[in-house]
Amino acid sequence: MKRELTVPYITRTAILLAIALIFQIGLKGVGQPLVGPLVNFVLIMSALLVGTLSGIIVGCLTPLIAFSFGIMPFFPIVPFIMVGNSLYVIFFNLLKGRNEKLGEWIGIIGASLVKYAFLALTVRYVVTLFVKVPPKMIAAFSIPQLYTALIGGIVAIIVKRFLPKSMFLNN
Repeated sequence: MKRELTVPYITRTAILLAIALIFQIGLKGVGQPLVGPLVNFVLIMSALLVGTLSGIIVGCLTPLIAFSFGIMPFFPIVPFIMVGNSLYVIFFNLLKGRNEKLGEWIGIIGASLVKYAFLALTVRYVVTLFVKVPPKMIAAFSIPQLYTALIGGIVAIIVKRFLPKSMFLNN
């Protein structure tokens, strides 16, 4: 199914991107344990409310903007975060339709595992081939990624249940 980029689609995606940036920039000093789940929450909400492409757009722009604001100071990891975020959204939407009752939960677990595995492996084994990655950065892109993806996704599924159907563009 081909989706047209309508004004509501673009507007909702922009609003969700703005919310993610408010979390990233406004909570800059708080760190990954809070900001990570909030950004992942917005990624899943983008996928649920607007669609996969919306989540990918938000997931690709947030690390670039985080780098430009000094929140993510290590640029070589930025493209991998973009891909990890995209995989998170894509796998969530692919897996959520597999089971009518538990689909969203299966989607969050599967997507979180994919994002975690991708980021942990690429930061540890691919990025280090080209640049020296600080050990704290390697640690931040390992198991904490799984936790932040799971928490953000679970919160998104819970919040979704309280939203009116009219908010969902892709249904």
